[in-house]
Amino acid sequence: MIETGVIVVSLDDLLALGTDKVEAIVDDFVSIEREDSPHDVELFLKRKAIDFERTAIATTYLVFDEATQILLGFFSLANKPLTMSKKNFERLSKKQQKSLKHSGRLIGDKFQVNSYLIGQLGKNYSESVKNAEHKLSGKELLDLAYGKVLEASKIIKAKYVWIECENIHYLKTFYSNFGFAIIPDYISSNNLRVMIMRIQKSN
Repeated sequence: MIETGVIVVSLDDLLALGTDKVEAIVDDFVSIEREDSPHDVELFLKRKAIDFERTAIATTYLVFDEATQILLGFFSLANKPLTMSKKNFERLSKKQQKSLKHSGRLIGDKFQVNSYLIGQLGKNYSESVKNAEHKLSGKELLDLAYGKVLEASKIIKAKYVWIECENIHYLKTFYSNFGFAIIPDYISSNNLRVMIMRIQKSN
């Protein structure tokens, strides 16, 4: 599942080089173009990732081209339960409800599922990437993130992983093809759609 030709390095390890050097590395990251402002993915990496790492809110991993050391992309993970209203939970299929009940519980009027969050996932679109030998695809980046989820789930047990995504057809299709299922009529506090997937045990 994990592609050769890339190196995955935790932001925590990179910080041993010094904050200034890390900021210089991530400064090369450019998200997919958006007319009005930089994408939230880019803003996260440049403005929040280091603080989130130091406060243990989320762990970020940078993906580099092995041959040239060019930054190709990044992803962030968090051990964060998915919390949904009882109303949203009841909109799921009976099969989904039965499955989630084995990994969650009702707290007041909220249903909470023990799970991991892939909080950020972004490819680098800067000019420097053109000089990289490995051309990282979105599927490869998601594979790398999911691989880390598998590793973490062996240490801290969780049966599900979830993501938030913009309500854009190609993004929802991308995650659906990977195995994520959208939660009907559920909009997160970030005004994003929420999708969830059962973690499959690796061989």
